[in-house]
Amino acid sequence: MRKYRLLLAAGALASCCLAASAQTCEGGVYLNPQVIRGEGTPQVARAAQELSEFIGRGGLSASPVVNVSSLEEAVAAVKGPRPPCWVYGNPVVGLASGYKPIAVNTEEIKAAILLLGDLGSEKDPKPVELSQLKPDEQAQVLDRLRQATCFGMQSGVTTALVKAEKRCGKVADVPPKIGLGQSYLPTKAAFEWRPDRWVGVITRVQGARSASMHNQIGADPKIHHARLFVIPTKQTSWGYGIYVRHDTPADVAARTLALFDGLKSKPPSPSLARALDVGAKFEFDPLKGSEVDAMRVALDMAL
Repeated sequence: MRKYRLLLAAGALASCCLAASAQTCEGGVYLNPQVIRGEGTPQVARAAQELSEFIGRGGLSASPVVNVSSLEEAVAAVKGPRPPCWVYGNPVVGLASGYKPIAVNTEEIKAAILLLGDLGSEKDPKPVELSQLKPDEQAQVLDRLRQATCFGMQSGVTTALVKAEKRCGKVADVPPKIGLGQSYLPTKAAFEWRPDRWVGVITRVQGARSASMHNQIGADPKIHHARLFVIPTKQTSWGYGIYVRHDTPADVAARTLALFDGLKSKPPSPSLARALDVGAKFEFDPLKGSEVDAMRVALDMAL
């Protein structure tokens, strides 16, 4: 509680000076996770409404909420004539906005590439972790990966982690659309795959480990005999968070931090949890400058 009292005390002194500049913004920008998942319009609208009502309790301007699906859209909104007061999204969008992180879900995100490889004898085989292969085979798989195209969600944090480590020959950004979200990536990769043309799917590591081609229909029916390899990234990321303008009054920033911190003792409803894009082990915390700098490096977004 001490950190909140200090911020509130500073806010009482700074609010008068900052109020005028803070009024030049309105509402917020939202990298809506329902858009990323390819959900329909009702689900997208419901998530935006849930987030607006929740954030408004902390004193930030609650409307309008502008749904975006890419870093470019978020940056355009921030640079517009009436910029948003806040940005809620993953670190790719949040850090690119130039806004200050107030509370971030520190639940670790681990990325991996699911590489659709050569033909094996088993039908619809389970994925094999790169570390389980012999050293010479590991080298062969990594060499083929450097020649392969990997498909990832546009402005996704897993895509950014893979790009930063330069594992794939090429990374193709797939923009999310209604009805076509993250779950579409394996289908797209299956249609691109050939026995002599390996392709990768960028996803979270747990998704890569549980993947199967059983229900996929590719351009080549041999896809069901393709060997699957899981290549995790070395770096990890944090999750969604709230980022605010640097001229946000300190008391509003403190109340917003307290609002997110309060979710530890009073978990969100299922609909709010979906809007916030949190998992079972979420925890919203403030970040040190060194942690923000390290994430910029991990995502290849260093200033």
